[in-house]
Amino acid sequence: MKTSVAFLTGLFAIAAVPASAATTVSFNGGAGDLPAGVTVFQDFESFAAGSPGAAIGPNAFVYDGSVGGESARPAYGSTGNFGTVLTGGSYTVDFGATNAFAFVLGSLDTYNTLTLKYEDGSSQAYIGGQIINDLSFPSGDQISGETNGVVTYRVVDGPRLVGATFTSSQNSFEFDNLATAAVPEPATWAMMLGGFGLIGAVSRRRARATVAYA
Repeated sequence: MKTSVAFLTGLFAIAAVPASAATTVSFNGGAGDLPAGVTVFQDFESFAAGSPGAAIGPNAFVYDGSVGGESARPAYGSTGNFGTVLTGGSYTVDFGATNAFAFVLGSLDTYNTLTLKYEDGSSQAYIGGQIINDLSFPSGDQISGETNGVVTYRVVDGPRLVGATFTSSQNSFEFDNLATAAVPEPATWAMMLGGFGLIGAVSRRRARATVAYA
């Protein structure tokens, strides 16, 4: 019954998002390597270690190892510290506008929720299997490649991503190595466009010179 309610709730959450926010979900189960083009901005290594260690949000903490019934290290790609949201807790992270957000996921449960935030102020909630785009997964399995791996969200059209919130109604939601794709600054775009223009101009001059010589 919980899964059915979560599924229906997720459908309503997705329907509430403007059509312009088109985001794809991909899951590389049983792997720990992040996709090309993204850079880790949070690996939790700067926080005080422990079981639990430092608080990162309401009833959310940094762990340095698994604790029975409380937190389990993601089976792939996680070393050192990792984040855990316990019952009723949440962890929110904000970042610069980007077209891609990825992280290492551990033992996904039906009661885990990830909410993505967009630069236009809208949001989109993924509940349980929606987080990995698979509703028939072995909930809570701590070693399975079907619940542990790398999940990536990519905006293919519309407003870019600017943040995410991890919540859980029961113990627990575990994650590590949060990463985003870099977006060139306006000045960088200008330099790139200028460079392309210069290449084009040089090519045209060379073409004219060749014609004149012939």
